[in-house]
Amino acid sequence: MGGELDKPILIKKPIDGKTKLFRYGINEVQGYKKTMEVFYFIDNDLGPDKNVNIFGLFEGHSGREIAKYLSLNFTSELLKNNNFINGNYKQALIETCKNIDASLRTNEVNDKLINFREENNDEKRTKIIDLYKTIDKNSNLISSEIEEINTLFDLINPNNLEEVFISDFVGASGIIILIIDKTTYVAKAGNSHCITIKKKNSVNTIDINFFKQNYYKNKENEKRRIKIAKELKTGKTVSENKEYLYTKGFGDFNYKNNNLLSIEEQEVSSEPDIYEIPNENLQFLIICNSGFFENEKDININYNNIEKNLANYFIPKLQNKKIIISDII
Repeated sequence: MGGELDKPILIKKPIDGKTKLFRYGINEVQGYKKTMEVFYFIDNDLGPDKNVNIFGLFEGHSGREIAKYLSLNFTSELLKNNNFINGNYKQALIETCKNIDASLRTNEVNDKLINFREENNDEKRTKIIDLYKTIDKNSNLISSEIEEINTLFDLINPNNLEEVFISDFVGASGIIILIIDKTTYVAKAGNSHCITIKKKNSVNTIDINFFKQNYYKNKENEKRRIKIAKELKTGKTVSENKEYLYTKGFGDFNYKNNNLLSIEEQEVSSEPDIYEIPNENLQFLIICNSGFFENEKDININYNNIEKNLANYFIPKLQNKKIIISDII
């Protein structure tokens, strides 16, 4: 999605922390994207009993503004939801996803998105100036530093700022994790992912059901919904066998503009799939954007091999409390 650089930006931004219930680590890297389109948020120890913990990741669809807005505002939208206040967490997550998606159409939020776009350009101009200063002061750059600077120059060419950074407000996929006492809730809208590592009878098992979900568990229902929506939109017969990059998400209102259909019935729906996981046997969660797993549309994939490879990599490292989680990521 979106334009890509010839060389990836590999600067990492690690964060580690812990709560009363768990420890966590985060690491982000921009990679080949011309601008960072993935944003996350962490809000722990919330509520009167300090037992509400929220993690979220939003992945832009060839644009960053909506993903950034969602990361900054999802928690406040959730906390004011009546079902959340009354402890109906599953329904609260569903309603919050729908409500915050609807708010993206308002003038108030649109003004904020425009500000995000302008701030992004200002940041890039500042970075250009800083880079020139760096080169002037440091004539003995090592090869990796020279390569990094050249990559950044390609990214923020001052003669091409508008083309690189100005895009229409599109949309974002999202995954939100709500951890409360004995239960973890996963709200999934789009092609971001969550892997669970469970412990049962002292045996670790890894579950990539969240990878399979979009194309297998609810495949037929999703295809039927999109087929009907597309046929109403175009007046033409649509094949139900077509694969779709994603079927749920935020924004992307070109796919949600049929007044004859409810929110849940549109081509792209903001109603998330919700999973409830007992914390008793849950050992680790891995939250990631779509780039972590590139082959989800391949029906010939051997998922057993993928599960084995993920388990062999992650489980020994995550169980070693001396290893920093952000380093593993």
